Amino acid sequence: MTVQELCTRFPEIPPDLHAEPLLARFAETCGDLLQIAHKPSACSTEHDAGNHFYLKLIGPMDIYRYGLSTRHKVLTQIQDLLDQHQADPNGFAASLLPADTAGKEIKGPGCE
Repeated sequence: MTVQELCTRFPEIPPDLHAEPLLARFAETCGDLLQIAHKPSACSTEHDAGNHFYLKLIGPMDIYRYGLSTRHKVLTQIQDLLDQHQADPNGFAASLLPADTAGKEIKGPGCE
């Protein structure tokens, strides 16, 4: 995945990160997981793998977008994810998933 594809797929990534070389490495390294990542519904009661990938990989940038984190902190979090991937490429995806990951996202009553 290219950084342009990443930013198109997840418009919540703040524009000031788009030209960041670290984000380009992140897109390339985590592209397979980012392809299946999706934001959980507000009324989700159980998260599937795509939800967890979103929360771990994109979530920090979304929090930064709301001004609840700093640019430095989010770049450090991205670097940490890249370091974790490099240390264990085969186990990286599994490390992002808790043991109780649902097979499919479950939404609460009254949600579609």
